[in-house]
Amino acid sequence: MSHEARRIFRNLLLIAALAFGLIAGATVYGAHGLLQALERFNLEALPDHERAERALEVAIEFKWQVQEWKNLLLRSSDSSSSAEHWLTVQSHEQAVQAGLQAMFDAAAEEDRPDIFAAIQAHHALGQVYAQAKVRFEADGFRPQRVDASIRGADRHLLAALDVIADRAVQRAKRTDAEAKASAKQALLLAMLGLGLGILAGMVSFFVMIRRAVLRPTEQVFTQLAATSEALLQSERLASLGRLAAGMAHEIKTPVASSLSCATDLQRASQALSQQMAAGPVTNEVMQDYLQQAASSSELLASNAKAVEQLMRSLEQVAVDQTGEARRKFRLRTYLLELIQSLQSELKRSAMQIEVRCPDGIEMDSYPGALAQALTQLLLNAQRHAFEEGTPGSVAIEVSQVGEQLEMSITDKGRGIAPEHLDKVFDPFFTTLRHAGGSGLGLNRVHQLLTHTLGGQVQVRSQLGQGTQFLITLPRVAPPLHERPPKL
Repeated sequence: MSHEARRIFRNLLLIAALAFGLIAGATVYGAHGLLQALERFNLEALPDHERAERALEVAIEFKWQVQEWKNLLLRSSDSSSSAEHWLTVQSHEQAVQAGLQAMFDAAAEEDRPDIFAAIQAHHALGQVYAQAKVRFEADGFRPQRVDASIRGADRHLLAALDVIADRAVQRAKRTDAEAKASAKQALLLAMLGLGLGILAGMVSFFVMIRRAVLRPTEQVFTQLAATSEALLQSERLASLGRLAAGMAHEIKTPVASSLSCATDLQRASQALSQQMAAGPVTNEVMQDYLQQAASSSELLASNAKAVEQLMRSLEQVAVDQTGEARRKFRLRTYLLELIQSLQSELKRSAMQIEVRCPDGIEMDSYPGALAQALTQLLLNAQRHAFEEGTPGSVAIEVSQVGEQLEMSITDKGRGIAPEHLDKVFDPFFTTLRHAGGSGLGLNRVHQLLTHTLGGQVQVRSQLGQGTQFLITLPRVAPPLHERPPKL
């Protein structure tokens, strides 16, 4: 080899080495930066998210304690029933105390004084409730004066829990933003080094440089995707505070209305008793009392049913489906039986349901979970898709592709607004909050179809043209222990 050839070859080797060095250095720096961002997220942001979530859980448990105290006032008529309700209040009180202590043990240093103050406030509130219970029983189980004397006693503790949760969420958001900025900077530097390395590598040894680039770059993008997913999850955790407040409002409204109604009925009953003691009661007076009693009873029953339905929906969201019975069944027969059982629920709107499903499809799955999901989808169509009093139609169509079943549930109703499509499966999202909607129905459908039945569900809709739910299910459901955990 001539001297000139050796010089060119040496220069090519130097260029290749420089390119490789740029790629390696930028990639290592970028990967190191991403790892540092992920480590910071795991060490700082995630603990703060967990603290915020724990504070919200304690706040919800405390609201249950307050609710059970109100149940004691509303439903206790003697010492026995009062003692029974008091045990429930105390069980929630103990759960709140345990939660506050766990918060204190895992708290950041700046949160400890507030949590300690919350513990002291909860102990004091427990004493207030105990004293109020004694007064309530001594006063002949009349709730008005006792409720008025302790009204607002729980606000300071709720405010303290909100402050603790908000502070943890803000710290986590700040750490998230810093980690994201650091990850972006590291990725930009890595991409700059990658570009320079590719340009230099095109002069020599292109294949070697390409192999050296792709693998570390793929790792960088994988870590970036993991960081983005973690940030998205942090935003979901931050929204728990708003969800808890919404649930408190949903429960408080019917309870407050029932308390007012019961008080009015009690006052009317006392007035009637006094009139009867004084002498004969006229038919007009008795008719007025009976009318008020009927109206009050109807309102109390309606409020109790609203609370019961909300509690049942919340319980269904939390219940694990591992106990669901599994068996083989004919899908078409099962769908027809399900629709027949729903006729009493659907007849109010005269909604027609058409089933197009081959006769020979046999499933080895969880029919109870499938029935719950389809029932909720049909009732959801009845309530949301069509105007009240206007008949509508829903088509259920099933086809089999290999061992997968493709099912569509289509209505020709009013459709879903585009800005709501990506939220329909979120818990507590509803457009009918004013009409008593809890926003848990489609979230429950998503859990049943994806977790219990091992399938997938998507929604398509256009305003004025209807809505279609596209469901993919395995004909033979995988065992529950093989599923990914519910998020």
